Amino acid sequence: MSLDVVVLLTIIAAAFALFVGGWLGADLVALLVLAALGLTGLVTPAEALSGFSSPAVVTVWAMFILSAALSRTGIAHQLGRPLQRFTRRSELALMTALMVAASLLSALINTVTVAAVLLPVAMDLSRRSGRPPGRLLMPLALGSLLGGPFTGISTPPNILVTDALRAAGLRPFGLFEFTPIVAAVVVSGVLYMALVGRRLLPRRKGGAGAEDSPLSPSYQLETHLFTTRIAGDSPLRGRTLAESRIGSTLYLTVVALERRGKLILAPRPTEVLEPGDLLIVHGRADHVQRLDGGQHLVIEPPGPEEELLSGRLLVAEAVVAAHSPLAGATMAASDLRRIHRVHCLDLPGPAGEGERDPGRKVLEAGDRLLLQGERESLEEIARAGIVEDLRFFSPAQAHMLAGWRAGPLAVRIPAGSVLADRNLAESRLAAPYGLSVVGIARAGELICMPAPEEKVLAADLLLLQGSPRDLDALRGLEDLRIAAPSSSLVAELESQEIGITEVLLSPRTTLAGRTLADLLFREHYGLSVLAVWRRGRAHRTGLQYLPLQFGDALLVYGRRKSLEALARDRDFLVLDKAAARTPRLEKARAAAAVMLGVILAALSGAVPISIAALAGAALVVLLGCLRMEEAYRAIEWKVVFLIAGMLPLGLAIEKTGLAGMAAGAVIGAVGDLGPRFIVAALFAVTVLFVQVVHPSAMAVLMAPVALSVSASTGLSPHLLVMTVAVAASASYASPLSHPAHQLVMGPGGYRFTDYVKVGAPLTLVVMAVAVMLLPVLWPP
Repeated sequence: MSLDVVVLLTIIAAAFALFVGGWLGADLVALLVLAALGLTGLVTPAEALSGFSSPAVVTVWAMFILSAALSRTGIAHQLGRPLQRFTRRSELALMTALMVAASLLSALINTVTVAAVLLPVAMDLSRRSGRPPGRLLMPLALGSLLGGPFTGISTPPNILVTDALRAAGLRPFGLFEFTPIVAAVVVSGVLYMALVGRRLLPRRKGGAGAEDSPLSPSYQLETHLFTTRIAGDSPLRGRTLAESRIGSTLYLTVVALERRGKLILAPRPTEVLEPGDLLIVHGRADHVQRLDGGQHLVIEPPGPEEELLSGRLLVAEAVVAAHSPLAGATMAASDLRRIHRVHCLDLPGPAGEGERDPGRKVLEAGDRLLLQGERESLEEIARAGIVEDLRFFSPAQAHMLAGWRAGPLAVRIPAGSVLADRNLAESRLAAPYGLSVVGIARAGELICMPAPEEKVLAADLLLLQGSPRDLDALRGLEDLRIAAPSSSLVAELESQEIGITEVLLSPRTTLAGRTLADLLFREHYGLSVLAVWRRGRAHRTGLQYLPLQFGDALLVYGRRKSLEALARDRDFLVLDKAAARTPRLEKARAAAAVMLGVILAALSGAVPISIAALAGAALVVLLGCLRMEEAYRAIEWKVVFLIAGMLPLGLAIEKTGLAGMAAGAVIGAVGDLGPRFIVAALFAVTVLFVQVVHPSAMAVLMAPVALSVSASTGLSPHLLVMTVAVAASASYASPLSHPAHQLVMGPGGYRFTDYVKVGAPLTLVVMAVAVMLLPVLWPP
C-alpha cells in the first residue's frame, strides 16, 4: 500500500469522524478535506479547485434559483395541489404519495430537477399538514433517487454503463431494460419507508431555508380557533359577514369559510352567508358560549310600555356649543348617555345625510346632533352649555328624521338568559347592532334612558330602538354551536395569496394612543387583527378599542397584497417579509416555460443539464420571475461549498487507485462462491464508495471491473454491468452522495447521522432485492 493511499485513507477517516460527530458544519469539513488534499499533493491545485466549476455544483445552485422562481410565481403551489388532498390524511399516506410522485417524475426528468421542483411543494405540504419538513424532505429525495434509473437515459450511470457495453463490442442496454429491476427497487423502497424508515426520521424543525411559520406558538392559535355552521333556517343566511355582526358582538374574527368542500380564506366583509356554510373563527370560546345553547331574548308584541316610553322620550336637534366638553371628543367617549341620560341618534351632515358611524366621529363646535331623551334632560345639557340652539320635533317629524331607528322594540329577558345579571355595557347590544336600550320596564316601573351601568334582571322588558332586521341577526347568533377544529387547520389558513404575520409599531409611529377603531384599520388596510401581544401576553378581546402602545405586536391576517401595502407604511414594521410577498402569478407562464425548456434540453441531451439550468436561472431573472437579490437568497450556499469541497475527494480516490484495489480484493475473495455472491460483492463495493464518490465516477470506474470479472468467470456481462448501474444509483446513506440529498439537507434540518440511520437500512433492502432479482432477469 503506497504512502498516498495511507494519507488518503487517513483524510477519509477523519472526515467521516467529523461528519458523524457533528462537531463542525458539513460545509466546513468539506473545505478542510479540500485543503488537506491540495496540501498533501493528492490532487493538483487545479483539481482541488475544480469542484467550484463542476457541472454538479452549477446545476445545484442553478436549480435552487429555478425552484425559487417556481415558488415565487405560484407554479410550485399548482404542482402540489393534487397532493394537498393527502395533507388531512395520515403521515403514512402523505409520505407515500410524495415518494410515488417523485419516483414517477424521476423516470422522465433529471433526478436533481425533480427534487428541485418538488422541494417547495413538499415545504408547502409540510406547513399545511403541520408536520416538520424533516418528515417529508428526505422521503422526497429518496423517492427521486429510487425512480431515477427507470430508463436508459434518465441518470448518468445508466448512460455510462450502456456506453461501456457498446465500447466492449457487446449489445447495449435498451431504453426500458432498466425498468423491471428499478420498479422492484421503487416498490421495496417505498414499503421500507412506510413500515420502517419513517420511524427513523427526525422530528426536529427545519433548518436553513425552512422559515418558521408566522403562526407563532406564543399566540396559541390552535387553541383559539373554532368552527360553527350556518343552519338552513338561520336568520343569518343571506346576510353578509358584516351584517351578521359576528365579529363585533362576539369579539370573533372569521378567518375562513368552508362552502361545499371549498375553503375560502380571509373572506371579505361583503361575503354573503349561505345555509350549510362552516365558519372558522378566531377568538375566545366563552364569547360564543354566552349565546350558545338557549333562548336569551324573547320578542313580545307592542304593549302599553312602548306607548308610555314614546310619550316621555323626545327627539331634538342641537349644535355643539363653542366651549362644549364634546368638542374634540367622540360621542362614544362622551358622558352624554351615562351622566345626562341623553342618546345621540345621528350626526346629520349639511345636506341632511347621516354619519356612517356617529360614535367614532371626533366632534367639533358647530356640529349638528340629533338627540333623544326626556325633555328635562335635553334642556339640562343646553343650560350647561354642552349644546345650543336646541329645537324639539313633533312625533311625526321625529319618526321621519330617525327613519329606520324608530321603535321601540320590546324584548323580554327570560330566566336563565346570559344577559341577566349583566349591565347594559356587558350585554353588547348597542355598539355592534345599533340597538339602543332606551327603556327598561321592571315591576310596573319604567326606567327611561338607563345608564350603561344599569344591571339587567331576569323578567325585565327591554325597550330597544333599532332595526328589526338587526334584532333578527342577533337572534341568529343564538343558533351558533361551536366545535374545536382539527389540529391541522392552523396550517391551512395560509396560501399563496393569504398570509399571517406579526407587525410592530415602528419607532417613528404616530399611532401610539390611538385605537384600531380610530384608525379604521380593517377598512384602510383590509387586514384583520387577531391578537395584540403586550407585556408578555396576547390580548384577543376588545381589540378595536384598545389604545395602541409602542412595543405592541399585532398579529394580522389577510391578503398578501394588503400585507405588502402595510409593509410600506412607515408606522409599522412587518417582521416576516416573506409573508408580505405577493406571488407573481402573472409571471407563472414564463417560469413554467423556462423550466420546461430546461427539462426538454436535459432530456434531449442537446445541452448538458448544468448549462441548461444555468441558462434557465438567468432567464427567470431576466423575465422578472425573480429579482437578482431574491436569486442570491434562494441559493443554499452551505450546500454549494459542501459539494465543491468534496468532489476532489473522488478524483483522489481514482488517482491513487484505492477504489480499484478495494474492488479487486473483494471480487477475488468471493469469486468461487457463485453468481449471487459475486453480484452481492460487486454491489457492496460500488454502493459503499458511491456514498462519497459521485455516481458517475463510480459507474466509469466499476463498469470495466464488472466486464473483467465477467470475462474471467464466464458470467453474463449484462448481469454484472446492470449490478453496477443499480448500485451506482443507490446513493441513499450519505448527504455527500447526491445533489438531491444536498438540496433538502438545509430545509429539512438534517444531520449527517440522519442519512445514515434512514439510508443504510434502505441500501441493504435494495441490495437484497437486486441480489435476488438480477440473476433472474439476466441469467448468469
